[in-house]
Amino acid sequence: MDSSILEPSQPVASDEDAMAAVRDLTDSIKALVKLIDQENERRDPSRVREQARQNDPILSALNEEIQNGRPKHAPPSKPVQLMSPEEIDAENEAYMAEYTDFWKEHKSTPAERQTMESAYEAAFDQFPTIYCTLGWHGNDDILFDAKVLSRHRDTLLEGLFAIEPHRMNRIFGPLDTSRAAFEYSRLPRLLSILVRMEARRNDALECRDGACVDCRYFDADQTLRVLIEVGRTLRLSRLGGPNEMTLQELLDRCYARRILSQPAADKPEILWYQFHLVYDCLTALEFESQFREIRDPLSLTFYLRHKDEPVYKIFEMVKSHRSVMTGIEPIKELPLEEASSPSFAAETFTVQYLQDFGGLNIEWTDCLDDHLRIFAGRNAIRVFAHPTFFYNGRDLQKKDYLDPIYNELSQTYALLFRPSANGGLGQLRKVSKSEEVPWPARRIEVSERLGTKTTLPGTFEIDVRRPSVKRILENFHRCSLPPTIQAAFDIAGSAARIKGVGSFDQNKITPTSMQEIHSRAPYYPEDIKFMITSIFQHDVRPNQAFLYYEYFGPRLRRLKTYLDTQQPKTLKQLWVDRRDARAWWTFWGGAFFLLMFLVLSAMSAAFLAAVPRRHG
Repeated sequence: MDSSILEPSQPVASDEDAMAAVRDLTDSIKALVKLIDQENERRDPSRVREQARQNDPILSALNEEIQNGRPKHAPPSKPVQLMSPEEIDAENEAYMAEYTDFWKEHKSTPAERQTMESAYEAAFDQFPTIYCTLGWHGNDDILFDAKVLSRHRDTLLEGLFAIEPHRMNRIFGPLDTSRAAFEYSRLPRLLSILVRMEARRNDALECRDGACVDCRYFDADQTLRVLIEVGRTLRLSRLGGPNEMTLQELLDRCYARRILSQPAADKPEILWYQFHLVYDCLTALEFESQFREIRDPLSLTFYLRHKDEPVYKIFEMVKSHRSVMTGIEPIKELPLEEASSPSFAAETFTVQYLQDFGGLNIEWTDCLDDHLRIFAGRNAIRVFAHPTFFYNGRDLQKKDYLDPIYNELSQTYALLFRPSANGGLGQLRKVSKSEEVPWPARRIEVSERLGTKTTLPGTFEIDVRRPSVKRILENFHRCSLPPTIQAAFDIAGSAARIKGVGSFDQNKITPTSMQEIHSRAPYYPEDIKFMITSIFQHDVRPNQAFLYYEYFGPRLRRLKTYLDTQQPKTLKQLWVDRRDARAWWTFWGGAFFLLMFLVLSAMSAAFLAAVPRRHG
């Protein structure tokens, strides 16, 4: 090698530089791993739930009370000015006069009044039996008896439901034909509220130092008067908006009207039970969220801290608390993903299809949150049984009950109860060519329903005795009676037939067919009329888009996912499985030709076998 040629210089990395590079790489890897762990922790449901628990105001107040004890003194408050007995009587008379005046132009017939009076008299006489049938405690010392319920009947109906005819007449059109028909229709919901209040009374039995202490400070008259006052006060909320009333304002109203006595500062436990009573009335009147078998753990510390918060914010706190607590729920909703397709075949959401192909039982529920949810272990889909709840227009939570949920609820009834057979669908199409559809207490303007103003010939009368109407109501008749309606009107021996779905569970089932409701004709509860008329009010397309269901859309998507995952196991399920029309026609077309081939082959074989015998 020529020594005169210089070799190119190549820098050589030192050991220190190499070690520094390795350390930088290691630090980068550790930072990446830490970032991944943080993201996993953030997405971990258990960690999210734990963080939510730490921020839960109900648990925070409860833990504080456990550590420091219940407050010994209530904070000082200004004495509430009491109304005079004359002022109270005058206010009560004004409330009742306004309720009575509304019905002056809608006179009740003697038959309607007699039917309503008989229904209430029988229900109040049988309230202990109804409570044992619809309730879940099983106690025998019933607070409400026929005497006290009859004494407060008119004020209960006025206080809890008087706003409904006003708002229905203003927004949705005429409601019931008369006061008697209106009050007759409210009996099932009134009994549900009374059963809830009776059950809460049992929650006032507390265990202290190993002994059971009776803390039921309020008698039947006080309880019902507070319930009436809460119902009246909630009417002051603006239409379609959340209720801005506070717990303290509700309690002050009860003090002012001499229903409850304002406790002394050194009697905080009395104040606690008074807050409980007001909160129990609020939850008993609310049918959107689940009414718990055991009262939510609202401590005195919580009440004192949030007594001046609007009612809807209290309900939001309770809803958040329930979402982070893992309780004992023997029957849970089936976890399903939401289907991604933009539409669904309407015929697959009818009661017949859900029962015959989906293997689902139809169960009624008093909770709107359970509507169209599928529950594991029972193979049941639940349907909301009290659409008249929306008629009051008041909102204990920050949601709009009137639009779109009111309309969507009616649309889901139309999906479930519309006929499946071609004959029933043909009759329903004929209805769309009618100008009016008369039904007890209402007329459905079909031309307005279809979005046109053209004059359509003819009138279609909903008479359940007609075969054409029976074909339209085939899926509705596949359901059982709502247990609350059956118990309220004692249809087909309700006490012996209504059963619970589990121990200490308020959900009830009955084998009694929906057709039994026609035994009450022509006096149908408004809830039943709402469901039946929903079939005629909505034009359901064969291929329906999910976007029309803003509120119930996610539940319908999960229902579609459930049906898509089902595989037919019987010939009946194969026959009703219409999810893929091409596959259905291919299978049954092939089966038909195979059957014809076998029949012709058998006939040919029999003929060939008979020929030799004939010649012989």
